[in-house]
Amino acid sequence: MSLEKNSQYLLEKKRKEMDFLHHFHFLGYDLLDLSLLERFEWDRLSEDDLKMMKSRHIWQVGDSLLSLRSDWTDAIVRYRKKYKLQTDKIAYSGPVFPMDQEKMQFGMEIFTDDISRQLSTMEDLLQYIKENLALSLDVAVISHYSLLKKLLSKSERQNSEIMQYLGERNLDGLTKRLGDSHPVVRLMSQPVPDQLDYAKEYFPDLRKPVEEIQRWQDQLIENNIRVVYCDLFSIPPQSYYKGIFLQFYADYSVEPVLTGGQYSSPTRAFGMAINLSSLFLKTNVQRGKSS
Repeated sequence: MSLEKNSQYLLEKKRKEMDFLHHFHFLGYDLLDLSLLERFEWDRLSEDDLKMMKSRHIWQVGDSLLSLRSDWTDAIVRYRKKYKLQTDKIAYSGPVFPMDQEKMQFGMEIFTDDISRQLSTMEDLLQYIKENLALSLDVAVISHYSLLKKLLSKSERQNSEIMQYLGERNLDGLTKRLGDSHPVVRLMSQPVPDQLDYAKEYFPDLRKPVEEIQRWQDQLIENNIRVVYCDLFSIPPQSYYKGIFLQFYADYSVEPVLTGGQYSSPTRAFGMAINLSSLFLKTNVQRGKSS
């Protein structure tokens, strides 16, 4: 890339960042900026912290660990607990460093258990992407992270072999390990389009999360998402994710352009983030087609 093209690329990224922050501030979101460096104390590391350390860039300073921010929601959860943040709607922008990557994200969080307000913030973001970024999101994958606690016992969820099979959607392995009468095996044995209705009919304990999935699914269809795919066996990346989780893809994208869901902070909350690298991948693809 030439210096001139690199300059234009940089200016375009900065312009999109400022446009995003101005847009959501105008909609009533408070803006939040946090340090890229996060500090952890050895004796206060949670189970989630220990799990995430494997994928963080970390180094030790005295009795503390320093880490580059790997997840905006995780950082906001910490900040909200530490400073008892009272605002109910936040917008942010900035880099994260998961594993060996650097990603620029725009995102928003709303701290409420009112599903209607959560849906409204999702629509704010979908509308922004459509109108301001001229991006069409064609596919949505919807999960519900309370399902696993209802389908698997605590000991089963703590079994690494079972969780590996689940992550791989390895029906043969799960059948061998759990038996063909286990709820997970019975549900996974159904054709994917039928799994939601099967869960609602044959597993009464799943009725509430299934109805929540259907409510969000209906809203996605109303927002002209062409394909909505339900994944009932998704494993939450962190324990604070409690409910609906969404991933949106454009027709060219391998990784999701937009992700997020419901979590506890410690009260119910909902947040979503745009992966800016995917947006610029779209730009580069379009330039390649036109050249």
